[in-house]
Amino acid sequence: MLQAIDRYGNKVTLFTKSFQEIVDIKKSEQDFLCPVCKGAVYIRAGKKVIPHFAHRSIKECRSFEGGEGVYHEQGKMLLFKWLREQNLAVQLEPYVKEIKQRPDLLLNIGKKRIAIEYQCATISPEVLKARTEGYRSIGITPLWVLGAKHLQRSSTNKLRVNTFIQFFIHQFSLDISPRIFFLCPSTKQIIIVQDLYMVTKQSALGILTAHTLPQVSFLELFQDTLFTREKLYTLWDKEKLVFRTKPRNRLSNQELRWHRWLYSKNLYLHTLPSIIYLPLRSQIIMQSPLWKWQSRWVIEQLVWCKIGGAINIESQAPIIHQNSRSNEDFPLISDTYNPLQEYMSILHQLCIFRQQSITTFVKQSAIYFPTTIDEAVAADKRLLRKLKKQNKGMFRR
Repeated sequence: MLQAIDRYGNKVTLFTKSFQEIVDIKKSEQDFLCPVCKGAVYIRAGKKVIPHFAHRSIKECRSFEGGEGVYHEQGKMLLFKWLREQNLAVQLEPYVKEIKQRPDLLLNIGKKRIAIEYQCATISPEVLKARTEGYRSIGITPLWVLGAKHLQRSSTNKLRVNTFIQFFIHQFSLDISPRIFFLCPSTKQIIIVQDLYMVTKQSALGILTAHTLPQVSFLELFQDTLFTREKLYTLWDKEKLVFRTKPRNRLSNQELRWHRWLYSKNLYLHTLPSIIYLPLRSQIIMQSPLWKWQSRWVIEQLVWCKIGGAINIESQAPIIHQNSRSNEDFPLISDTYNPLQEYMSILHQLCIFRQQSITTFVKQSAIYFPTTIDEAVAADKRLLRKLKKQNKGMFRR
């Protein structure tokens, strides 16, 4: 732990003191207590150790977090100093008695309280959910920052978003895009990944912005930087080409079942309409891959709808419920857009359907099925060029 209580009841934070001050404190042989369990603690400091306090005996203590490591301690100190330098009311490792939890940092901005957790080790979703619900139960907003060692980029705008990282996707409201926060103590950078579009179950497109801590304020972390249509659909053009043409020597059971379903409809990958496999922000909540649920929706519902006929997506709500993940998988997402409504809004922009009301869409034109791979690739490019030219964003508010 970074803080302890001295004999006078004062909190002592070692990393704010000079090396000589720490040496003098150790020589004085003062007694220090854990601020939570009141057990005896002692100073640990040296050239390779961040100055901190450790329990003299192993005992049950709610403040004890074994194995945090230097990386975690450095990150916690950086965040504390950064917030304090902005003249913000921040506490280091406070113990919140009402819920018996101790966040790394507790920040007060006006009437709002924010618990900041710097998470480096892998934890279970049950622990994350329990701690998040604990904070919310007393009106504290949780903010989880991942250690940058969890950030794996495959290109400038593409990264691996495995199941563990997906737990830490924040979406505070529909007015702010989904985002993940990372902190690297070595470079003193905070990295924000926002405007996420899931490509596969474990990869996503996003805008990655790195800030050196002294050059950014806390409130600036919540500003939206969104893909332009040109950028998003240029990136998706590459994903669509891979989707159409990549060799599929090995298929997962899910892919195999999907291909068999296509064959039962006398369809193949290269004959699918270009409106299948389009990017959606709200795909983050879906258990079913884009290609699977969009193809079933198009082929089983939209193709059979006559021109002039109406589709009411409210009556199709079970499609989303059956293909979406549990809310427990996303404890930091308070609200999200409806994937089916978002998808139909794109078809409205393409003039394939006309939006008559919030939930009703009227078919305006037939859905084109290519017959060869060359036709399919050309059709994909035409459709994405058309989307790039739209004046409005995906679902700007």
